[in-house]
Amino acid sequence: MVKVAVLDLKDPKKWNRWVIGTPEAIPRHSPFYSKQLQVMYNKSLEKEGSLENEVEHWHSPPIEEYYFVLQGTLKVKVEDVVINIGPMQILTVPPSKRHRVVDQSFPIEFLVFRAPISSKETKIKSG
Repeated sequence: MVKVAVLDLKDPKKWNRWVIGTPEAIPRHSPFYSKQLQVMYNKSLEKEGSLENEVEHWHSPPIEEYYFVLQGTLKVKVEDVVINIGPMQILTVPPSKRHRVVDQSFPIEFLVFRAPISSKETKIKSG
């Protein structure tokens, strides 16, 4: 039997969290469990729950991270460059590149993809 499912992201309980692939957050029996891909869905209507306090970090190879903005704007610092991304734009962060969200507009809606999955051992905090 093929495991398939539809995840409805309209439910506010699904906002601002990893929804696919993270071993700590997604049970192994879930159809959304993956060893290959992580997906976070972030939707914030106001500043509460903002990612601006995110610690600068990088992911060890071969992990890549992608920010895909659906609504609003994000400012992401990658190494020493601040990059603005808006609706329907994707930012690619290669392995081993320091990065963090430094600002965002509200309301904001975006997805973060990591492939392959990252863990506490592969997410390295700066400083």
